[in-house]
Amino acid sequence: MLDYKISYTQAHHHFINIELTINHVDDIMEKELSLQLPAWRPGRYTLQNFAKNIAQFNVFNENDKPLEFSKATKDNWRVKTDGAKTVKVHYTYYANQMDAGGCYVDEKQIYLNFICCCLEVKNRPDSMYRMHIEMPSRYKIACALEQKIEKTQDKDKNFLIAENFFHLIDSPLIASDTLQHKSYKVANSEANFHIWIQGDWNINFEKAVDEFQKFTQDQIALFKDFPSTDYHFMFQILPYPKYHGVEHCHSTVITLGADYDMDGVVRYNDFLGISSHELFHFWNIMRIRPKELMPYDLSKETYFKTGFVAEGLTTYYGDYVLCRSGVWSQEYYLKDFETLLKRHFHNNGRLNLSVADSSYDLWLDGYELGIPNRKSSIYVEGAMAAFILDMKIRKSSNNEKSLDNVMVKMWEDFGKKEIGYSLEDYHNVVDQVAGEHIKDYFEKCIYSPNALNTYLKEAFDYIGIEKEFIHNDNEIERRLGLKTVFQTNGVNNGYFVVGFSPTSEVAKFLTVNDEIVAINSYKLDAINPNTILKKAVKEGKSEIEISFFRDNQLHTIKTKYDENQYPNIKLTVKEDASEEQKENLKKWLMPLV
Repeated sequence: MLDYKISYTQAHHHFINIELTINHVDDIMEKELSLQLPAWRPGRYTLQNFAKNIAQFNVFNENDKPLEFSKATKDNWRVKTDGAKTVKVHYTYYANQMDAGGCYVDEKQIYLNFICCCLEVKNRPDSMYRMHIEMPSRYKIACALEQKIEKTQDKDKNFLIAENFFHLIDSPLIASDTLQHKSYKVANSEANFHIWIQGDWNINFEKAVDEFQKFTQDQIALFKDFPSTDYHFMFQILPYPKYHGVEHCHSTVITLGADYDMDGVVRYNDFLGISSHELFHFWNIMRIRPKELMPYDLSKETYFKTGFVAEGLTTYYGDYVLCRSGVWSQEYYLKDFETLLKRHFHNNGRLNLSVADSSYDLWLDGYELGIPNRKSSIYVEGAMAAFILDMKIRKSSNNEKSLDNVMVKMWEDFGKKEIGYSLEDYHNVVDQVAGEHIKDYFEKCIYSPNALNTYLKEAFDYIGIEKEFIHNDNEIERRLGLKTVFQTNGVNNGYFVVGFSPTSEVAKFLTVNDEIVAINSYKLDAINPNTILKKAVKEGKSEIEISFFRDNQLHTIKTKYDENQYPNIKLTVKEDASEEQKENLKKWLMPLV
């Protein structure tokens, strides 16, 4: 067993002290130890280079004599054992990243994703890991790892036990004396489910538990299996806007904010939506996993084209399950779907890079804005493709089969057997469920840049829903075809361009990073662009004047404005829907339990 100890003193500086003890080195004559820190983490397929947060790295033997070490790569250390019986590695880690995949320590809590800060001893691939964290005795612990108490003469020590290194780094921890906790069970599983809340939110647990039970039951009813005794929803509720979740085999960490708005309709439903999404990952990616990730190599990039399966299908199901389980009304679900459609149609990158190629390019720019109009989103375009496939299978089978059957077969053939799937495997499963080779769907919706409008229209028509493009209330987006962010320094205000529609008139003159400061000689503030542009249209002006800074130089241009760039989308159930369409809609949203 390998021993870790984590401690800290001045929590406001966010540094933690980490000690790794490797015993019995002399027993197996290890002349050199290889210590590897992960360079990325599952759920975010981009190099994060956690080693940049490490300082004061030192290695000693059992007599505290320094041992020689060197770096083999940016995050791999090689230690010369020099006959040592025990090797002790000491280093500090800067824990000041508050998101669902980071580490954060302050006076109120200790929050650790061990994947960020713990070294794997490559020489001991099958070793268990024991973790002891020195923290105030009053702290409660939220963590999926087994907890054991060891009595000593001075005081009892609390240890976390991991079966292997992946088990350790896949089990995040929150410890605090303000943790709120509630557990629940569901009828179709023996597992215990836990909701942990860290932050300033007086949650209505009775309401939350009722809703969590509903979507949990639906997901377990789908897969008919939940191979875990406990599952932990761990929330960091923050005093500023935040929306981020990370999946694990037996838990999830979710960061949400702002805390003062958590009881509002939108933010509370974000709370439900991201929770359902992360629970679906229990099957889809944590167990139904691309073969390229079997096993994980966390030291370097691992390319795969099935990100649209891992994230796109999960994005679709996360919200869909909330509706069919009765947590969300049909009306709310359609409004939520409108937001997803808006994100799809406002992303002109979908016309340039397919969702399969965007999956492969996650390592390149998948988690940043990137250059203008370059890529699809595996989450959004992947969800659109999942919805289209669901309707396609339902239609071809007269509602006897659906995307549910695809997910179940992926679970039975791959996830349950701990076998990774290939892109060809996913093709084959879809074809088997559909009863035909649906080549056109994969060519047009997965492998080609595509607006998907025709396919979405057909899918919505099958369930009697009208998809309508309507005017965007944001006049900068509608009339100018620009995506902007408003910024102020207290004196000057400006709208910085972060994206543009290639077909807009203004795109002939403005581009990303331009700072718009005035329209028709009116200085812009946080609320007046809509009024200024509406005034110009009402007065029948054919052109507008835009003043903007580029590279710290002021420019003024005159240009025509557009009528309906970046339209919004409205979904409504057709008043004249046929009985067949009504029945299709009913069966689509029919609860599984």
